[in-house]
Amino acid sequence: MLLLASAAVSKDIGLIVTFIGIGIVVNIIVIYIAVQVSGERHQNQEHLSRRSGV
Repeated sequence: MLLLASAAVSKDIGLIVTFIGIGIVVNIIVIYIAVQVSGERHQNQEHLSRRSGV
């Protein structure tokens, strides 16, 4: 009985670690995308301001 409980607990811990890891990776990707979009928006605004000043 203790052996079965141990196997179940180890699988639960493995799944928890896996899904937390996936969540961290997804959050890093979302933050990277947000930074890229922000930088591109800033570049577009600079380009438009230089173009309208000509």
